[in-house]
Amino acid sequence: GVISAVGQGVTAFAPGDEVVAIAFDSLASHAVTDARLVVKKPAFMSFEQAAGLPIAYLTAYYAFHYQGHLQAGERVLIRAATGGVGLAAIQLAKRLGADIYATAGSPEKRAYLANLGVQHIMDSRSLAFADEILRETGGEGVDMVLNSLAGAAITRGLEILKPYGRFMEIGKRDIYANNKIGLVAFQKNLSFFA
Repeated sequence: GVISAVGQGVTAFAPGDEVVAIAFDSLASHAVTDARLVVKKPAFMSFEQAAGLPIAYLTAYYAFHYQGHLQAGERVLIRAATGGVGLAAIQLAKRLGADIYATAGSPEKRAYLANLGVQHIMDSRSLAFADEILRETGGEGVDMVLNSLAGAAITRGLEILKPYGRFMEIGKRDIYANNKIGLVAFQKNLSFFA
């Protein structure tokens, strides 16, 4: 949106600035938020394009930094990597120095990931991703999975985690449906975050 007023002590923004922000009750004509949750909107982006960035990046950042503690050199699988959270996760994983494994649902999307420099790319519409990852990693698997896909994809994702691996579930379908997962994979001291 466009800033209409700033609070006392706010110097980084002024009325008229085009910004992107996170704010409670923001589906309204006006919203109030902390200046630390505001950034100037890049001039080349429309408001519609910019609106999706804060939550996509916040979700990936929270999963990687606060929940999963992703480290340089670790392997991370990013499911549905051409979605908003997936693309944000790729940028953050690169910044951290993680080894990125990614899935996408079409040849065009997988080509897009290759153009972004992702080297390990698999089909998200098949469960074969797990066997491919185990083959590429010499049977070791990955340290973290950032998952948004439902059903058997969750079980397969848990199976490819290394000991002490972290599973970040950002999908809601299986949670709301109260679907069950087996616990055998947790013999490897895994962590599951939803």
